[in-house]
Amino acid sequence: MKKIAKKKFNIDNLKIDKQLFNEAYLPYLFDYSHRYNLYYGGRNSGKSYFIVDKLILLGIKEKRRMLFLIKQTNRVNETIWRMTLDALEKFQLYEYCEFNRSEHTIIFPNCTYIKMSGMDSSEKAKGFVDIDCVWFEECTDFTEEDIDAMDGTLRGKVKNKMLYFSMNPISMQNFTFKYFGFDTGIIPPDTFILKTTYLQNKWCDEKEKARLERLKERNPARYKIEALGDFATLDKLVFSYKTEKLDVNELIRNNPELITCIGMDFGFNDPTTCILSLYDEKTKTLYVCDEIYRKGLTNAEIARLVKEKCWHKNIIIADSANPKDIADLKKMGLTKIKPCKKGKNSIISGIRKMQEMEIIINETCENTKAEFDNYCWQKDKNTLQYIDIPIDTWNHCIDGIRYSIQNIRKKARILTVKL
Repeated sequence: MKKIAKKKFNIDNLKIDKQLFNEAYLPYLFDYSHRYNLYYGGRNSGKSYFIVDKLILLGIKEKRRMLFLIKQTNRVNETIWRMTLDALEKFQLYEYCEFNRSEHTIIFPNCTYIKMSGMDSSEKAKGFVDIDCVWFEECTDFTEEDIDAMDGTLRGKVKNKMLYFSMNPISMQNFTFKYFGFDTGIIPPDTFILKTTYLQNKWCDEKEKARLERLKERNPARYKIEALGDFATLDKLVFSYKTEKLDVNELIRNNPELITCIGMDFGFNDPTTCILSLYDEKTKTLYVCDEIYRKGLTNAEIARLVKEKCWHKNIIIADSANPKDIADLKKMGLTKIKPCKKGKNSIISGIRKMQEMEIIINETCENTKAEFDNYCWQKDKNTLQYIDIPIDTWNHCIDGIRYSIQNIRKKARILTVKL
């Protein structure tokens, strides 16, 4: 069914009241300077509603062709369509627009066109013509191929073509973690990113606030995602750990019987890691103190970084799959480097040994903490039950630690470590 606009719209009559918006978003209401725009955070932060408001105000001021997307076609009505109608009512624009509810299209008085759709396949991008602005609601449900396909279809006549993204972060294994630079801390070019939580939404009611606060105790991982808007896994983690501020020299002074554990995992496209830990055999506590974590390292660069930390004076247990690298590093001054011992079930055996320990990770070891937050057990595809095999990702630092504890019988000899 189609509704034809009956009233003539005068943009001078459009009045924008600041009270209609959360304060955290106001500075960005009329900023359309970036091609890529990510609004992310916890639930009930108001980010999706703000994107709708912002794009409607853009569309009413200049003629645009917009596409609002959600992954599942059967959710269009209850999500992006409903939010857009609510926003038009809020700005008192509803009666000036034309609607086609079966096609989920809206035409503004100035001929701005908005289409709302599901996107079950990236191939669907080929069917959208002359679009100049796209919004991906719940973009964690999409794929990198979906976004790249739509990015390539922005062919409208306007100069400032834009893509908008809204999401609640999930696991770091989701493509968005790397796509938006969260893995490196470097924001990609021409990208705007804003994080908000329920604490910045004045329309989040007290009951919802109380529900989110209760998650702190009941389900900390879900609280990190739903309330704080952080990346965290909801799968079954292999390890638990604590974070503290650690000082290697102070630990050794307080307990000279600590056992030094240094392990190395080789990579190039993947990171090369070298992890320094100290093990207290009496309390069964493993202190993960420092890390080297770099991609694209040559053996000469690995040797230099290890020597800078004075770790070359200790036994280093390295991945035995790379005997040539171990031989090269010995020639470069890492004379005590040794290959790890591998055998049947060596991975699960090393994991079990680590699980028997209390693990405390130095607050400066960001990459190690990220891996512990995401290293999960696999699920059986048929039963959906967790099985005794870890997912082979988020394990470069963990593999280094697993190799290093093969040195568990050697006494610590680190008196000149540089951190």
